[in-house]
Amino acid sequence: MSLIYVLLLTAIMNTCSGEMPREKLTKALLENYVKSVKPEPSDGSQFKLTVGLTLVNLDDVDDDNKVIETHSYMDQTWKDERLAWDPSDFNDVRVLHLPADSIWIPDIALFNNAGDNFKPMIDVSVIVYSDGTVNYIPPYHLKSFCETEKQPTGAFNKFSLLRYNELVCKLKVGSWTYDGHEISLVSRSSQIDMSEFRRFPADKFQVKSTSVQVDQKVYSCCPEPYETAVFTIVLTNNPKYYYDSSPISAEDIVEAQAHAQATAQAQDYPRRYNPKYYHDSSPISAEDIVKAQAHQHGHRQRHDSPEVFDDHHRSVEDRYDLF
Repeated sequence: MSLIYVLLLTAIMNTCSGEMPREKLTKALLENYVKSVKPEPSDGSQFKLTVGLTLVNLDDVDDDNKVIETHSYMDQTWKDERLAWDPSDFNDVRVLHLPADSIWIPDIALFNNAGDNFKPMIDVSVIVYSDGTVNYIPPYHLKSFCETEKQPTGAFNKFSLLRYNELVCKLKVGSWTYDGHEISLVSRSSQIDMSEFRRFPADKFQVKSTSVQVDQKVYSCCPEPYETAVFTIVLTNNPKYYYDSSPISAEDIVEAQAHAQATAQAQDYPRRYNPKYYHDSSPISAEDIVKAQAHQHGHRQRHDSPEVFDDHHRSVEDRYDLF
């Protein structure tokens, strides 16, 4: 019997039985699979779990309670040799999609969770490759606590949207039960992936920076170290949002100028707010600016405090003008 005849006969039998290559492969992989058992590398090396975060939306920033809400994709990649196969045995199938609840999945948790639960927004399948690599990328709606960097003493707060110079928000994730000897966390990148990022709430805030690092900690309950992947997002105010959307009164300008003037005098560097800057960027009238300047000019004349300046000071940023 020729080899070609055998192959044709096998294909006909599979077709008649209704068993397709992926169906046959799925049965072969899961028939004796125990999903409660963590995969173990056959070479005795440490089990590695690679994690990464893709930020999609910044849904809300609550600077009163220091909580941030994000819509994110958290990708997790590991190797399970029990799920490896030879593609030539299954009609050259090299990738397989399986329900996530049909195989072992890491028990990843958000340690600084400010919400009610930590569950994917939808049930997604895992992607399994023929070498046993498993890729799991569920979407999450995350609520986590943030830390703050307070404004320096004497800072002018009227034009602040956040009450702090920076809001440092960290998403701390790791295995809930497996220690650092059983699961070694590896960061996919040194930064959060912003390639899918779409929007802020009303564009009030902007991302100053992101970072990712893996920390190890020993808790009082247990002698073993536990690893945590820390995804950090540093937020600052978006000045353009304020100047485009908030009306500024003449009194506000006078107050701002007085504050700037006091700071400049303390630094022996006379300057004031440039009216053209506010005229170009703020919804206030020229009359309001003139009133504010006239008020401040009259106040200065009554107190006999003339200002002196040199032409070279005009290189100061456009926001300021000099007396």
